[in-house]
Amino acid sequence: MGVFKVPVALKNWQNRFLPEEKRGEDLECEAIVDSGALELALPAELVERLRLEETGGIRVRTADGIVHDYRVFGIVGLTVQGRSCQVETIELPRGTQPLLGALPLERMDWHVSPLERKLLPNPESPDGPLIPLY
Repeated sequence: MGVFKVPVALKNWQNRFLPEEKRGEDLECEAIVDSGALELALPAELVERLRLEETGGIRVRTADGIVHDYRVFGIVGLTVQGRSCQVETIELPRGTQPLLGALPLERMDWHVSPLERKLLPNPESPDGPLIPLY
């Protein structure tokens, strides 16, 4: 699979319920599209700027084959190329690149085109996500 980046917009979904002084920043950055990863994963400095709440922990195996214990935070409002979803995020070490995995890509109904190095809308629903419920 070819690796490429896409611009993403991130916000703390809970901001709408929080007083202004406790709200996190709305952020834009580039994320590596990685259909081999499952979740959205953000470096610690972005998690802090979003002011996300820790929801638990998870064991993960990284591309180098090493197993790590990482913290899970949520909920992030994620927008990619005009399509949005709400997901938990895994906190990565500081200085790493954000990763956009398969589950949020599926929730927004994006197809990965490794040869073109871009995300393509589902041909059955080019104007918005079409999610199967079966």
